[in-house]
Amino acid sequence: MLTDAERTKEEAWQRKRDLASRRNGWDSVFFDRPRFPEWDYYPTGQLSLEFEQVYVFGGGTAPRRSFRDAKIQRLENMASEIGVGLAVLAAAKTEQRLKRQAEQRRAEEERRRRELAARVKHIEDRRTAGLGAILAELEELDRLRRLIAMLRAEVSAEPTPRLSTFLAWAKEHLAVRESRLSPQAIEDRFAGEQLFGDTDDA
Repeated sequence: MLTDAERTKEEAWQRKRDLASRRNGWDSVFFDRPRFPEWDYYPTGQLSLEFEQVYVFGGGTAPRRSFRDAKIQRLENMASEIGVGLAVLAAAKTEQRLKRQAEQRRAEEERRRRELAARVKHIEDRRTAGLGAILAELEELDRLRRLIAMLRAEVSAEPTPRLSTFLAWAKEHLAVRESRLSPQAIEDRFAGEQLFGDTDDA
């Protein structure tokens, strides 16, 4: 509800607006409209105290949150009740903080376990793939050895020129590939691919 002074300002503005509307000067009038506070405050001389709303775990009766002067009881006579309310509020806030911290630790530990499991799987998948590649090479070399042995056993003492060239090339090719599967060659290979070492998670 407007006070008398506020109502006077409002009426003056309305008169100014009406006059401006007849002169087509709307723009400046709307910016000049007076603004009044939404609430009026009248001091009563009474004190009141209200705590923030904090959920108290465990159920039961919620502690008193507001204390006000009344006809019979004055705020200064409620010091012990206010002290109890503050203690309960502080305990509830502490419990909430501890529960949040515990939940954050639990979530962090769960995230760490997920990341560790993902890292272990990543390492195992890479190691399995590395082993598979070596076994595939061994199988190819075994097939090549059997092919060379079969051709040598079945051809005549003087094989054709093309077959002679192939057998010579195949023997050289086999030797090169066998050298790549020596212990040192495999060690170098694992180092280059970062397998079976401290940097397996790369």
